This record gives sequence, structure tokens and C-alpha cells, in this order.
Amino acid sequence: MPAGDHPTVLHYVGYDADRGGIVSVVRALAGAGRFACVLGMNRGAVQARTPALEVLELPRISGEKIGVGTAMRALVVARAVRRWLREDPERIFHGHSRAGLLVARWLAGMGECRVVATVHVFGRQRWFYRRAAAALGGRLCWLGPSMKSYYGLPADGWKGCLPDCIPEACVRPARPRPLALVVTFGCVGALVPVKQWELVLDALEQVPAEVPLRVVQAGAGDPGSREYAAGLRRRAEAPALASRFAWRGPVEDMAEFYAGIDCLVVAATREASSVAALEAVAAGVPVLASAGSGTRDLIARCRGGWLFPADSAEALGRRMAELARGPELAAWRRDEAGLTEFTAAKSAAAHAAVYQTLLRG
Repeated sequence: MPAGDHPTVLHYVGYDADRGGIVSVVRALAGAGRFACVLGMNRGAVQARTPALEVLELPRISGEKIGVGTAMRALVVARAVRRWLREDPERIFHGHSRAGLLVARWLAGMGECRVVATVHVFGRQRWFYRRAAAALGGRLCWLGPSMKSYYGLPADGWKGCLPDCIPEACVRPARPRPLALVVTFGCVGALVPVKQWELVLDALEQVPAEVPLRVVQAGAGDPGSREYAAGLRRRAEAPALASRFAWRGPVEDMAEFYAGIDCLVVAATREASSVAALEAVAAGVPVLASAGSGTRDLIARCRGGWLFPADSAEALGRRMAELARGPELAAWRRDEAGLTEFTAAKSAAAHAAVYQTLLRG
């Protein structure tokens, strides 16, 4: 096999467990078989998904925090990664989390060329990401055009983007969607403030009682957001919501969950890219998403559903009611060619092209 045809890529996240959309994407890329994938996690990290990925354990760090303390821990990680890179000229570092971006910047400063990072968030510290873009240049990738717009970068379409992806097996044949007596909207994700679950409850309160709809939420709690989750649960017990809102908790069989809903709601404005939205569209379920979120790129590229004005519970409730009572859900059809752009085979080929550039550089 020619040199560089099958590099080994360390997909670094700095997490304690293999939860979340980023790890889902790494697993999809691993399954495509274009390059060997190693998952970079904290020492003592636990993998719950099967089959388990090969893991490289590195010094502990807060994977999704940016600050002086995290930056110094990232330097410790970068030194360990540098030793790993130097053991094999066909090894590549790919940072994914906030910590991954910090490590990538340290490595680039040390003169390492086989380094790339992908931004997965609409971060509040926009200046930091703009500086990272200036420092890393073409070695910093984005999920889509809306992310570049968010950070004030040139509007040059999908250039420099590596969007999220799913395995081809997740793409189910499109099926007719008969009108349901009660339309079920689904929500997916951890019970954390950034997901803006309170916006869904606000919207549901504004939908007239005679509109035939309900909402089900799938997702685990988060140790750092117990108070927020408890407040949501208390509020959902109110008479106006209790009969129309249900908590499913962690769901193992997401295919079954998607089969049971008519539309997925992505309420969060700062959701840079919803893997759940991609999974839903692939399963034949349209998405109703905040116009401020990165999910709008998915909706535009494969006609994945509809948008509502960002942070507006009134607009979200009105749009849910329109979909529940109107013909749009039954008439919806995704763009099959557009959806192909988000499959693991297509994404892995784009990743492989980036990696080949690094190896040649």
C-alpha cells in the first residue's frame, strides 16, 4: 500500500465517556474504513457504545471549556500527543472539542504539521475562534456555511467545511407520511441549558388545546445541570403541559424513536449542527429548527424541513400548530442527493483529502 493511503487519525475529544454527537460522527467515520481511527479520551474514560473504538488515553482535561486552566492542561496533552505523532510519520491529530482546538493550537505552535481541528460549536468567545482560524489557516475546518457566518468569516459556501455525517445504514427509504390523528413532535438531547428546552415548553403552552399534537423528549440528564432539569420536569407537570409532553429519558433504539414521531424540533439557537436532526432526516422524519442554528445548513442542502425565528416561543408554537393541522408534513419529501453529502462515505472521502494534504505538507 502506498505511503499515506491509510493514515492513523487520533480524533481527540478529551471526554470521560463516549457520549454525544461528536463521538457519533467519529464512529461513523471509523466505519467508512478510509483511515484508521483512534479516539482520544481522558485517562480512565469509559466506552459504553459497541463496538468499542481503539482509544488513546491522555492527561485529563475539561473537554468543553476554554480558559487559562484548560489551556495549560491542553499544553500537557499536546506534549503527549507530540510524542505519539513522532512514533509514526503517518499519524495525524484531529481535534474536535474545545479542548481539541486548544491542543491543536499548541501542536501547531510547536511546529507539528500533521494537525487539523474541526469547530463543532457556536462559541460565545468568537474572538478566540477567529484567532484560531488565523493561526491554523486551512487546518481549521467548519461544519457548514452558517458556522463561518457566525464567526464573521468570508462567505464562501462549503469551502473548508467537514459536515457531520451518519453511516449509510441509517438512511432509510423515504416513505409516505399519512396524516396522524395526533401529530407527535420529538426532541433529542441532554437536559442542559444550551438546548433551550424551556423554549419548547413555552411554545407548547401557546398552542391551543384543540390542536392535536404532543411532544416527547429523549435524552439523559447531565450532572452539571441537575437544577435546570429538575425545573423543566416540575414545569412539565403543570396541567396545561402534562397531557401533551412526555419524558422518555435515555433511548437505546433511536430508530424506534424516530419511527414514532412525525417531526423533530431543534429549538436551540446555538446548536451548531444537530446530529439528531441528521439522523431524523435520514430516517424519513422532517425537522423544525431554529433559524439561528447551524441545522439550517442541513435543511437547505437536503430540504430537511422548516425553520422558525430564533428564540421565539410564539413563532415555534405557531409553526407546530400549522404543521399539526396542515398538509405540509404529509407532503414533505427530502432531497436524496443532498442527503448523500452527509453520509459517512462522502464525509470520509473529504476527510481523507484533508489528511493527504497534511501528510504531503
